[in-house]
Amino acid sequence: MLYTTDAIVLRHADYRDYDRMLTLFSPEYGRIDAIARGCRRPRSALVGASELFCAGQYTINASGERHSVTQCEIRDSYYDLRLDYDRLMHGMYYLSLADAAALPGQAAPDIFFLLLKALAHLSYSELPAALLTACFEMRYMPLMGYRPQMDRCLICGRPVDGPARFDAEHGGVVCLNCSSDAPPISNGARRIILRAPMTDYNVIPKLDGHPDWPEAARLYRPFVARRIDRRIKIDWPELP
Repeated sequence: MLYTTDAIVLRHADYRDYDRMLTLFSPEYGRIDAIARGCRRPRSALVGASELFCAGQYTINASGERHSVTQCEIRDSYYDLRLDYDRLMHGMYYLSLADAAALPGQAAPDIFFLLLKALAHLSYSELPAALLTACFEMRYMPLMGYRPQMDRCLICGRPVDGPARFDAEHGGVVCLNCSSDAPPISNGARRIILRAPMTDYNVIPKLDGHPDWPEAARLYRPFVARRIDRRIKIDWPELP
């Protein structure tokens, strides 16, 4: 059976002399493990389609549980990432997070399109990579079902509208009236984390130069790390 789907290459591994095993992420089908036969031959039509970050429309032949890529119309390869080591590492991190979300046969269009948008900004904008990564994390985690409670105290339940403490372990803020060993969070950083899931990605330039985003990024990273499957190997990119 032949089928066509948009997809992006999350992982690959060379196989035999000229083949490559691909882990594709599709908005409709989730993770697809497929072989690209002969893609490592210099004149193969699949040579570009089998590289990391390649996004396009893939045609796949399914025979039982085996899938093979027959052709691909490449939409973007995010080639510019390969020219900047720091941005490349951030991009690899995005792929790792997407890999943690991709399950066989389970549609995940929101995460798929968030990934494409994040990679486009990382590749073609001049915004700091750490800022883009923090915004990606703050949009990604609620889509995974992990949204920190930023407007009410985790302990007493009272509304919080000012400085507080951010408890990454339990996922939210603790007001200053309650006892907690969690690190303090300014009101500006708290508001950034609160609003990020509801803010369009194209608004990110407004945060560039904002004094509170580095604090929000540093405090949010442990919240991500505690909840991402440890079986996924992740190289955590540095934050400011």
